[in-house]
Amino acid sequence: MDKDTAISVEHVSKKYCKSLKRSMVYGLMDIGRNMLGMSSRSERLRKGEFWALNDISFEVKKGETLGIIGPNGSGKTTLLKLLNGIFWPDKGKITIKGKVGALIELGAGFHPMLTGRENIYINAAILGMTKKEVDKKFDEIVEFADIGDFIDTPVKFYSSGMHLRLAFAVVIHSEPDIFLIDEILAVGDAPFQMKCFGKIRGLIKDKKTVIIATHDMSIIQRYTNKVCILYDGKMQGIELPKDAINQYLALISNLPHKDIEQEAIKIERNKRIISYPKISDDTLMKLMPLDKCPKKSNYNRNEFRYGNGSASIIDFEILNESREEIFCIKSKEIFFVRCRVIFKEDVKRPIFGISFKNKEGLELYGTNSLLKKMEIKEQAKGDDIWIEYKLKANLQAGEYFISVGVAAFEEERIIPLDRRYDLAIVSVLPTDESFGLVNLEGEIRITN
Repeated sequence: MDKDTAISVEHVSKKYCKSLKRSMVYGLMDIGRNMLGMSSRSERLRKGEFWALNDISFEVKKGETLGIIGPNGSGKTTLLKLLNGIFWPDKGKITIKGKVGALIELGAGFHPMLTGRENIYINAAILGMTKKEVDKKFDEIVEFADIGDFIDTPVKFYSSGMHLRLAFAVVIHSEPDIFLIDEILAVGDAPFQMKCFGKIRGLIKDKKTVIIATHDMSIIQRYTNKVCILYDGKMQGIELPKDAINQYLALISNLPHKDIEQEAIKIERNKRIISYPKISDDTLMKLMPLDKCPKKSNYNRNEFRYGNGSASIIDFEILNESREEIFCIKSKEIFFVRCRVIFKEDVKRPIFGISFKNKEGLELYGTNSLLKKMEIKEQAKGDDIWIEYKLKANLQAGEYFISVGVAAFEEERIIPLDRRYDLAIVSVLPTDESFGLVNLEGEIRITN
């Protein structure tokens, strides 16, 4: 481990037991074996055990921000707990250089019967701060938490949002070298989230090491340098944010959607689901005989494409209101995106969708026929159709990536048939009347 490395994870594995009773028995057995100088045989699975993490390896340099993404149950929180020293790995080695501050479990370390004031000192002591250091930063912590007179109220009466405010305020003011953040920032209200992300941006600017586990791809795109993709306890790879997001979306597309319209993805750990392997474009095209679009100047040859091949998007057009093909459009103008789809199998309930990203990979807009509650007729093998999307360019000047896709809705599952992320590029021309990322068509009125 060189001097520029903050975290080194080498072939780390962690197992859990599904039964609490059996887990306690195993724990006593392991303690007994260790007392007798015998190995606890942590590398082997016993009855009822499973690998929550299996053979994970990566390094994080000082000043880097690492994202951790994966479906529920993939091992994100377990990995953060191992990095924080809450758990020890059953196999492998973790080396960390620097002071660690973690926001993993809401209100972890708080005593419910003690006041917020008392818990600040206790929690700060756990994080390695002296009483003198806490005294010096106490007012800043209280001001950041913004819980008012509740600072002298027992923590058991706090709401989940108040727990989060106080926990984040203590951790961030402990000035860690390495900051671990789990998904729980989603609990806070919008103003507090903005305040938190302002602090996180400060940590990144100060070259602190930050690790964020989240389902929010906009956070991944904005804040991380590289991303670790986890699935079913195994690491699928370390990628740049844009590539990782595409692979993650391909991965979760194979999971059952319990609430399609809300896009809430829930999976059971023991349910057999299909993994998404990282494969080359050449292999992908051999496995799925999907046709390439005709080469156009706005076609993106670095598109990310996947699907089972039951349908194929073979052509696209971007048109203005005069139905002329275009490659750029003025802000606020109406335009159309058309895609030609050929069905290679019968599809009872097809879904058609489109989305827009900026050059940084941030998704700006997306919709599909399912979200719009459209009744799409069954498509038969050999059907050749055009899908048209009417849109308004409420975007500021810049280049944007268009993604399109066709899927099938079967037995509460969305099955991707052909998804083409970042298929085409469209340039939006400025109107010289506003600034920012989007164009809200603002009007200014003055009245007496």
